[in-house]
Amino acid sequence: PQDAEDGKMVRLFVQAVSEGEGGIIIKLEGRAMIDQATGQITTTFKNNPQLPFNEFKLKLAGGPRAVLANPRTCGAVASNLDLTPWSTPFTPDVTPSYSFEIDQNCFGPQFHPSFVAGMPNIQAGAYGGFTLAFGRADNDEYLGQLTTTMPTGLLGKIAGIPLCEEAQAIAGLCSASSQIGTVEALTGPGANPFLVSGGHVYLTKGYGGAPYGLSIVVPAVAGPYTLSGTNGAGSVVVRAQIFVDEHTAQLRVVSGQLPSMLDGIPLQLKAVNVRIDKPQFTFNPTSCAKKSILGSLTAVEGLSSAVTDSFQVTNCASLAFKPSFNVSTTGKTSRANGAGLDVKLSYPSGSFGKYANIKSVKVNLPKQLPSRLTTLQKACTDAVFSQNPASCPAASRVGTATATTPILSDALTGPAYFVSHGGAGFPELVVMLSGDGVTVQLDGETFISKAGITSSTFRQIPDVPVSTFELKLPQGPNSALAANGNLCASTLKMPTAFTAQNGLVIHQTTPITVTGCPKHKAKKAGRGSRRK
Repeated sequence: PQDAEDGKMVRLFVQAVSEGEGGIIIKLEGRAMIDQATGQITTTFKNNPQLPFNEFKLKLAGGPRAVLANPRTCGAVASNLDLTPWSTPFTPDVTPSYSFEIDQNCFGPQFHPSFVAGMPNIQAGAYGGFTLAFGRADNDEYLGQLTTTMPTGLLGKIAGIPLCEEAQAIAGLCSASSQIGTVEALTGPGANPFLVSGGHVYLTKGYGGAPYGLSIVVPAVAGPYTLSGTNGAGSVVVRAQIFVDEHTAQLRVVSGQLPSMLDGIPLQLKAVNVRIDKPQFTFNPTSCAKKSILGSLTAVEGLSSAVTDSFQVTNCASLAFKPSFNVSTTGKTSRANGAGLDVKLSYPSGSFGKYANIKSVKVNLPKQLPSRLTTLQKACTDAVFSQNPASCPAASRVGTATATTPILSDALTGPAYFVSHGGAGFPELVVMLSGDGVTVQLDGETFISKAGITSSTFRQIPDVPVSTFELKLPQGPNSALAANGNLCASTLKMPTAFTAQNGLVIHQTTPITVTGCPKHKAKKAGRGSRRK
């Protein structure tokens, strides 16, 4: 930046040749000093030869290769000149000024950016590259910031990718193993803006309160010029936050401020093209419902615009749906400690991309395993839970859950609570899962029929591949369930309904295994007995 301000970065060479043979050749060097705050250019030609002349004309060409651009606001502007004679200080300087009017395409402030995003491969559940492009016209305000919300189920596989550390991410020095894509930009006004290629997108550890981040690094190079960039080392580094919605697992990516000036030179960013093309990283949802990729672009000057692009995958019917579901309880129950329940769900090995994910689950517990009313009465209030689940009473914590997914390195674990939501008839069973910086909340509606049958319905399960899921509701003073009668003497069954993201439905009667029951001893035959 100091070189640009001191006139060492941009220079102007003028060669004047007289007519005829044996003429005079004059070469002049001018240094362009660029104001770092405004971008205004002051060019100085010092120590010009003491050769008298009547008129000097300098014309900088216009058109696509013009080196200058008009101001972006209409009205009167002025160019100032300071001519210093060789006879200074005896002869004063002459300081003429010339004014002209910017009076064409004066539309006032406007911002109507373009936005295109999607997956070229639209096979449901399949891997593919994700592309995103946004831009502006010359009359639009400068691009400043982008927020993008992905459709549900359009995710990335984090497992196996070493996340870039914060120090390297800020400096733009992430390793190639953290790279997930490329980026290029068009800068400058007119029909032929300058293409800046060779940019990279890196996946980083948590950034700005989000569980993950991006480091977007673009070389600040234009022909022979290497600008200082934002890191002082010739690169523009833009950080971004990646948030994960705890109810839907939707991704929301919030970029930092895009640069508008480097070394005093207005970039006039025209378009940005991002490609997330790391193999086996981005993958499609298993729902073929019509969705959208939403965005919000903000201009440097303050205007903003909501943008969107439609999104839909296909061939969902080709995905299988056969989750394995096992339920067990213990036969050793008591009035003090109630009953327990252990629920296990799993997908076949290698099912990622071949099976539809679960959308909803409904189970009906047998009448021998009713809800424990004394525990329901100790449910956490919605206000306390919404502020901080950890502040809920210990008695409202009725179980634990663990989930594994092929897209994260670590398992997600957490407690299960009874939560009371004001007007709801019965407290919900809410499962909080956390791992790898991600938190997912599963809400199960509770209903108790007049016959005492308890049902739990999880209506909105994220479109995320799951390898295994286990929910344990243990016995104890505040168990979620009670026991009616001797469970060892009963045949327990759980009517179950699974709905897949692709619309397939499985209705089954799941047997409940009762463990811990005493083994029956066979009676010995007496002397007078008959054997068959």
